[in-house]
Amino acid sequence: MTTSSAPTRHTSMRVALAAPATVTRRLGTYKRVFDRRAMSKRAIDGAVTSNAGDFARQDGSTDWEGMWSRGITKGAAFDCSRTEPAFQNALDAKEIAIGSGRALVPGCGRGYALASLARAGFGDVVGLEISETAKEACEEQLKAESIPETARVEVVVADFFAYDPKEAFDAAYDCTFLCAIDPRRREEWARKHASLIKPGGTLVCLVFPVGDFEGGPPYALTPEIVRELLAPAGFEEIELRETPAEMYARGRLEYLFTWRRRS
Repeated sequence: MTTSSAPTRHTSMRVALAAPATVTRRLGTYKRVFDRRAMSKRAIDGAVTSNAGDFARQDGSTDWEGMWSRGITKGAAFDCSRTEPAFQNALDAKEIAIGSGRALVPGCGRGYALASLARAGFGDVVGLEISETAKEACEEQLKAESIPETARVEVVVADFFAYDPKEAFDAAYDCTFLCAIDPRRREEWARKHASLIKPGGTLVCLVFPVGDFEGGPPYALTPEIVRELLAPAGFEEIELRETPAEMYARGRLEYLFTWRRRS
């Protein structure tokens, strides 16, 4: 990790995504933040992965069922024991277009974000998991929420790349999912999101972990990587927002990056 004495100013947390928006590019700000607080591989291993590399297969995929079967406790590995504060704040402030439509969370884990989306007003919320054990953990957590809105949540065991729902989604939240995918499939990830989200729909990505290290999962991300994937796949950039340090979900630099599916 390198350091810099240049201060970083956080931008406003307010943006109306339901209306046309002007794309904001803050590359200079991003570079200063990246230089100072980007994660090293050592920091990632200690803070996030819980030896996820032990479950890597030779073909580049990961044995997520093996990880979940061994036991992932709340707050361990990629589980932050709650909906990411930056995303929850955006929902609470109605900064994300909410209706009675459909929302998708690939790699939903224990489903904290599923419950948040249901409470926010989405009429149909779907969480995807590749692991049957993860689905069971998610359903247990949703039951523990004890709120009527979780009746609108469905957890599906399916491969994201092969998933073929009967109806597309109005919104999707991608958090610690892109970073878990073999980088060789990233362009396919972007195209799949484009096929799953309706024209005019919203994709919110939590960009994490931010760094320039090798290996994974999790694999290093930057806002530029996400931009280079989504722009050619049919998405319009709405806003890149740095998360204030006091709202970090996993104690490290992250960005909330919002996109709209082009018509």
